[in-house]
Parts: sequence; C-alpha cells; structure tokens
Amino acid sequence: MNPGQPGRRHFRWIWLALALVACPGCRRQEPPATVEGTLRRNGVPLDDCLVSFFPESGPHADWSHATGLTDLQGHFQLRNSDQQPGAAVGWHRVTIQDMSVSRGVARRDHGTVDQDESEEKPLPSVRRSRVPQAYLSLIETPLSKDIKPGHQVIDLDIP
Repeated sequence: MNPGQPGRRHFRWIWLALALVACPGCRRQEPPATVEGTLRRNGVPLDDCLVSFFPESGPHADWSHATGLTDLQGHFQLRNSDQQPGAAVGWHRVTIQDMSVSRGVARRDHGTVDQDESEEKPLPSVRRSRVPQAYLSLIETPLSKDIKPGHQVIDLDIP
C-alpha cells in the first residue's frame, strides 16, 4: 500500500464535505409554514373556490404564491408551486376565485368534442360568482394575512 493513498482518500471526502456545505441552496428548502383554514361567506362555507396567498414581504417574499381549493365544507390547505404543503412566512395578499362559475357559454374544444357541431345542445345554466368582485383582484382585495412559521389555521369570512 502506498502511504500517499490514505491521504488522497481523506482529501476526496474533505472536498465532498466542503462542496455540500458551500452549496446550501442546492438542497430543497422545506416550506417555513403550513396553512389550512375554512372559507365562509356570511358564515356559510364556500366549496369549489381557489384561495391564493401572494407574498408581500418577509424573508421569503420571492417565493411563488400558495393556493388551496376548498372542499364541500369550505376547508382548504395551502400548497406551493411544487404542490407540496406550505407557504412563505410574512404578509400576503389573499384572492378568492369561485371555480364553479358558468357564464352560459358552450365549450369549444375544436377537437373530438366539437366534431358533431350540428347537434343542438342546451347551453349550460348561468351561475354567477358567489365571491364579490373585489376578492378576484390582487390589487383590490381587502384581505391581507400574516403567515407565521410553523402550522396555523387561517379562517376567511367574507361578506
């Protein structure tokens, strides 16, 4: 055995350890906060609504927004852009979109769905949004929430 070989082996391990320490951004960061809650309008749970939290400030303001879709009881859990539970810590603007809205317009896929256009189909019934218009806009929304580190429940009740 060459006396220089054990030193080389240790040298390689030292370089590997230094590379891992020098590259903290290379490891995936865990979300600093997990958020769940219930969306209600005048106390009544709203199902099928997309709740979105957009970071305004804080150490993770450069993170993308987090969203959650409400279930039949109005419950949502925020997920980041990787669809993993979590949201950035700090102040957020909150928007709400009613996903069950229908404008009474026939869908046009221009594919196999629309091949038989001569067939008369009834138009879908019009269903207006249950969410006031101001909550759709990031600029106009009156909702602003502060997300703290760790797990928390943030319930939203809109008029």
